[in-house]
Amino acid sequence: MAQLLVDDSSSLTQAACLDLLERNEVVINLQEVRTDGWFERIGENISNFDKLCDLIGFRFLAYSIILGIQIRSLTLDPLTPANTTVEFSGDDALLQTLPLNEFQVRVVQALLRLEQHIGPISLPLTDDKAVELIGQVFLFAAPLFDLSLKRLVWVPDSKRGVIGFVSASGFNFMDLIEFKAMIKQKLHRDLAGTMEDPFQLDLTAVEQSRAAAKLGEHEKVIAALETWPGLLTTLQRSSAKHNLNEQQLDMIGEGLLLLGDAFRAKERFTWSEELYRLGLQFTREGSRAAQLFFKLGLLLNDRDRYGEAIGLLRRSLSLGLTEEEVYPALSDALLGTGRYFSAAIILDELLFKGNSSRQVAARFARAKLYFKEAGVKWPFRSE
Repeated sequence: MAQLLVDDSSSLTQAACLDLLERNEVVINLQEVRTDGWFERIGENISNFDKLCDLIGFRFLAYSIILGIQIRSLTLDPLTPANTTVEFSGDDALLQTLPLNEFQVRVVQALLRLEQHIGPISLPLTDDKAVELIGQVFLFAAPLFDLSLKRLVWVPDSKRGVIGFVSASGFNFMDLIEFKAMIKQKLHRDLAGTMEDPFQLDLTAVEQSRAAAKLGEHEKVIAALETWPGLLTTLQRSSAKHNLNEQQLDMIGEGLLLLGDAFRAKERFTWSEELYRLGLQFTREGSRAAQLFFKLGLLLNDRDRYGEAIGLLRRSLSLGLTEEEVYPALSDALLGTGRYFSAAIILDELLFKGNSSRQVAARFARAKLYFKEAGVKWPFRSE
């Protein structure tokens, strides 16, 4: 009978099985013991509950509650989350402090180590016996994975249980042992996620490098940030990248911009290009991205790769850099690709706005010479 519940997909067959089992008192409705919404209800009485969930991870916070762990305080490091620490106590009231990542590992491991002792089960099934068969951990863990327990079947002769539950796929029956194994597998997945390399970049190195760059101390910039390319390449392949906040992404972009500038100053142009491009993998919008696009465009201009530079320079302009900053370099790229008319338009705009620098004047003269040699009348305002 229990085998039919698990294997037969016919709702009529399952209904007939349940009807027979209920008459023989080997099935119980779990309405009184299931724990749907327990975590949310506890959260209603915890101040800053949503923020705690964001910082610790909602399931890790739930696991700690299941274990009876009391979190006393969090010391947050917004730049290097791996340095965030959790102060907590357990049943012994002894205060402990662990890095957040290690705390997450410990609570999952503790849940997985909990042993379940089941005494003799006799019919009829009661709520207390159902709780004993399922186990407290599984009762409280199931809702965390959007599983709602509905019925439990126990066949004493075979000492076998079958549990009915609702998931995203609908109503399901599963062997009780297999159900517990499924929950444990989900716990193991959370454990595997915590064991990925935490975010290890020292973002304080950006401030040091910024100061060194202002003094032209390029070697100091390289020394402070030289480990970043390898760490960030690894981070790109990790799900941890998606957990970075805007401040972290901006500082990563600034660090790679400073490192790229330092290598460019040392005439290590290939490295510089790679670093600017790596920076754009982490920040594609905003002022930091605008600077990266601009510096990469300048570098490609210097390498006579004008066609590639045009799009990058235009992108920096669209992200907020001024025409005064971008137009001289963009005109170089346009002149380098023979787009004299387009170059003349923006150079004329610069001159009309009062930019009479020697560099702009030289570019303007080059564009004007092209029109003269082509026998075309100069069509712009500036002469």
